[in-house]
Amino acid sequence: MRVNRLTWVLAFGSVLGSVAKAAEIVEVLPLTSQILMVHFDEGSVIHHRKGQKRSDEQVLIQPLDVARASSVSSYRIESKDDPAYRAPQVPGKVYRKAKGTDFAWFVDSWVDGRAVNNRPDHVQDHWVYLALRSPLVEGKTYQLATDLGTNAKTFSLRFQAAKSRSEAVHVNLLGYVPTAPQKFAYVYHWMGDGGSLDVRSLVGRKFAVVNHATHAKELEGTLAFRKPKDNRETQQVGDSPPFGNFLGADVAEADFSALQKPGAYVVSVEGVGCSFLFEIKADALRPAFRATARALYHNRSGIALVKPFTEFERPAPHNPKLTPGFGGKLKYTSVPYQDWGSEGGVKAVLDAGIKGNLDAYGWYQDAGDWDSYVTHLRVATELLFSYEMRPRNFKDGELNIPESKNGVPDVLDEAAWLPRFCRRIRLELKQKGWGTGGLGLRVAGDAYGEDGEGVPSYEDVNRTWVASGEDPVSTIRYAGAAAHLAYAFSVAKVADPEGVDWTREAEEAYAWAMAHRAPKFEEEMKVHRIYAAAALARLTGEASYGNQLAADTGDLTATSELWFESAYGPGIVALGGPKMKLGAALVGRLRGAILKTADLSCETAGKRGLRWGGLEGFPMLVGHQTTPWMLEVMLGWGATRVSDPAKATRYLAALYTTADYFLGTNPLNQTWITGIGERFPTAIFHMDAWYNGKGRFHEGLIPYSPWRKEREFGPGPWDQHWGQKAIYPANVDLWPGAERWWSNRCSPMGSEFTVHQNIGPAAAFYGFLSASR
Repeated sequence: MRVNRLTWVLAFGSVLGSVAKAAEIVEVLPLTSQILMVHFDEGSVIHHRKGQKRSDEQVLIQPLDVARASSVSSYRIESKDDPAYRAPQVPGKVYRKAKGTDFAWFVDSWVDGRAVNNRPDHVQDHWVYLALRSPLVEGKTYQLATDLGTNAKTFSLRFQAAKSRSEAVHVNLLGYVPTAPQKFAYVYHWMGDGGSLDVRSLVGRKFAVVNHATHAKELEGTLAFRKPKDNRETQQVGDSPPFGNFLGADVAEADFSALQKPGAYVVSVEGVGCSFLFEIKADALRPAFRATARALYHNRSGIALVKPFTEFERPAPHNPKLTPGFGGKLKYTSVPYQDWGSEGGVKAVLDAGIKGNLDAYGWYQDAGDWDSYVTHLRVATELLFSYEMRPRNFKDGELNIPESKNGVPDVLDEAAWLPRFCRRIRLELKQKGWGTGGLGLRVAGDAYGEDGEGVPSYEDVNRTWVASGEDPVSTIRYAGAAAHLAYAFSVAKVADPEGVDWTREAEEAYAWAMAHRAPKFEEEMKVHRIYAAAALARLTGEASYGNQLAADTGDLTATSELWFESAYGPGIVALGGPKMKLGAALVGRLRGAILKTADLSCETAGKRGLRWGGLEGFPMLVGHQTTPWMLEVMLGWGATRVSDPAKATRYLAALYTTADYFLGTNPLNQTWITGIGERFPTAIFHMDAWYNGKGRFHEGLIPYSPWRKEREFGPGPWDQHWGQKAIYPANVDLWPGAERWWSNRCSPMGSEFTVHQNIGPAAAFYGFLSASR
């Protein structure tokens, strides 16, 4: 993490591959005038590098003496200018929380099928809270004396609410758009065995938004109570955190919605402290869009990443013509992915359908598996929706990708990446006589061995990879994306720079998929057929597509809920287009369902203490706490911006406050995007990044975790729940859901990402909220 130095702190950095000093006190901050927070770091892990085994990892640790750290006698606070502390005082009480912040990937032995390590395999950070007998006084200076840290024995702090940062004050670390309908800072904190910070006693206190340059108070107000710690924020029951509340803390709020003056600010709260520095400016969220969109570029397969497009260079992975040693390793099997027998496929099943070698390349990679999935087409669709609703937010050349300056907005170039792969593989199958116009989008090597330890994607050449056979699901999804892409090019008033006729591609793929319908594909195919039919009906105006759309949506009403991919087709209808010729009843039903879903997402935001929206019943996994899944509300805005401006404003407010949550108002006071903001995740499961030689990740990665409680099956650091052994309080059921980030880079379920669940939706979301260019 990175630490803002608005008050006294020790310099501290924790980045990929670094070796930090052990058992240091890295921060001494006021949580409030009544509580000091002391942050301890026990050490670091030397992680394996390219070509090394995972068992080579080493842990450098000097554990904190937690018994002494929990004793009031271990601390003395005194002051020369506060009479209450002229004689040194010990705190009245001490509270603590701790969790692992770096994990090694090795297993010493197995006992009854469970991993056991006999040596340290992780380090912890500890946050100790000293409840003071007398409050700190504004403008006075204090010294904390303790011999628990290895780096110093005495720490000085001058308490100034406008300059002394408090972990209890939460803001969007990137900032706020001047015209955002709502702007809030929040005051809350969970102190481990000390429970929730008492914010009710702070209600009515003065807060100010302080200009960082001039120190002027640009806006003042009073703190208001927002939500209690037992406020239910999810419909989930079996896997829910305490009270169904993700914070475990009472929340107070500081409303500064009226402030529109651009500048750099902190929010200061009387008797508490201040926030991290943030900005108010029109394009405050552009860095989040640029980082996540460029993360898509960094996770392209089949091309080399080179300067000047990136400093994180690497050769092309899994390209039969470019990747040394991969020639002849990519095979085509006629077996559709639905019949593979498992996600990675059963070798005998795949072998039975092998036709020969493929030259196709150019899918997306995820964090640790470098496979292609049909679901990756979500990236294209959601970027296209974002562009067509707010085309002025995007321009050519802004992302510094290989296609930049080709006359097409960069976001459309990125949206076209996977459709271009679909087209290449479709045409190659036809040319070789192995296909008749369809395609399959599953490409994997799992059935033919593992990638190996210390091996990056571009050296994964010692096993066979296979591309799945033609299937109507992959093909109809491609038809929808191709039609959507063609429409977006028309909005941009540009031609495809490679001369591709995307309308023809969409029509041919749609026709093939419809001709190859089969009962076993029907359920999976239907939702994507709705998307393709809607996209083609809007693009061409042909009645046959509208008729199919009407038939497939006959069971939908204006009160149906349409989440995630089920919103794609109805979303196109709600947005409309000049060539779309659909009956009023059909449009009314589908538009109504989009607005119903958007309303529910906004209602969820209203129920939650920190105002972030989404599907209230979604379980806490695969990015629930890290990724803004708000496409339905974006579509609601697009459908009402002209016809119902008041409703559109309500949608926009929920979009902005949701961005706030994922960019800083969350309990960890961090953005959930690597490299962006004052504090961000630094432990990601991403093997190419582990071996990039830079000692850090490229920007824009968003991990899955925090994660719901599940059974720990014992596979060691690989398990998402391995981190639970490194927490205090030791019972994970006591931990608020949003605090369950264990920084275990070894665990795929904890710290990996996918392009379609995390990075793509985030890029579409933050691009939608960026300023017009």
